[in-house]
Formats: sequence, C-alpha cells, structure tokens
Amino acid sequence: MVRQGDAVDEKIMDAALVRLLQVGIRRASLDDIARRSGLNRVTIYRRFAGKDNLIEAVIMREIERMLAEVGRIAAEGTDVDDQIERTALYVLRQARSHPLLTQLIEVSPEEAMEFYTVRGEEMVSSAIGYIVTILERGQAVGVLDAYDARPVAELLARLAHSLLLTPLGGVDFRDEGQASSFVRTAVVPLVRHGATAGRSAVREAPANEQSYTR
Repeated sequence: MVRQGDAVDEKIMDAALVRLLQVGIRRASLDDIARRSGLNRVTIYRRFAGKDNLIEAVIMREIERMLAEVGRIAAEGTDVDDQIERTALYVLRQARSHPLLTQLIEVSPEEAMEFYTVRGEEMVSSAIGYIVTILERGQAVGVLDAYDARPVAELLARLAHSLLLTPLGGVDFRDEGQASSFVRTAVVPLVRHGATAGRSAVREAPANEQSYTR
C-alpha cells in the first residue's frame, strides 16, 4: 500500500527524488539525502527504516500521482471510447517517459531493473487495484459491460509495466499514430467489453452515455 506521509516525509522524499535523478540508486546515500532535506539520518531511518524503503516510497508516490491524473482524465467528457483512449495513452506515455522511471534506467540500469522486476510487485499491485476501482465504477453506471474487472486490470497494469521495461517491440509507442491505433483496436474494446472471446457479449452503448467514472 502507498504510505500516507506528513510534511516531513514529503521533504525527505523530495530530496531523495532529486538525488535519485542525479546519481541513481546505489550512489544516492542517506547522508546526501539527509543534507539535502536539512534533516538527519536518524529521522530518515525512523520514518523509512532504510534507503530501500525510502526509494520504494518515492517511486510509489510518483505512481500515485500518475494514477490521480489518470482519474482526472478519465472523468472528463462524456464519450466513453474517447475517455478510455485518452486515459490509456496518458498511462503508456508516462510508462516510457516519466523522468523518475526512465532516468533511473538511464543512470543506473542494473539497479533500476532490480526495483522494477524483483521488487516491482507493489507497483503492479497498486496499479491493478486502482484500475479495478475505475472499471467497477464504469460498470456501476452501465457504460461498461458486466465482467470480472480484475483480469482486465491486470492485463492493463502489466502492459504499462512491460512498456517501461521494453519500450520497443511490435508497436512503436513513440509514434502517436501507432500508439493511438493500438489503444483504439486493443485497449478500448477490452475496457468496454472485457476479455470476451466472441462478439456475442458485446452490447450497443446507450445513446446517452455517461462518463465511465461517474
């Protein structure tokens, strides 16, 4: 779960974020972070129990901020397909361009890979839970079909995680046209109708569609 911090926690994480972007994980010492935050190592240990927990907290805070923006985008407008497309494109862009996620890989790739793979469970789990909430909200107002939201949420969360680790493949997500086409043909139907095998489960959207997050 994402920790609920106070102003001191935020100050420590702000200092840690700056240092991570500068030198990577291994070289970002608690002494450096303490000096930058104007606090001492004892305070950092008391609140985060070491550097690994602090770095995880920084990464999870950035993910939480990204998910908050996802919720804002998803709530705009009334065209459901457009909402889904804009939301998905935002997430995919962030997965390949967010400064923390990408800079860590560039500055210290081996260390970053450990956090995003071996220690990546919390990142993926947090994203799954948030996506499930959005999907179930859309189902509750009748703009998304009734299906088990968790498998779909897991597919979407793992897609973003995979794009972070392997940005290039069959689709070049740096190309807005290719990314939009992929989202329209693969992600939008998945979110609207679930992981169904045939067209029989697909329903026509009502003429007066509501926002899928309202």
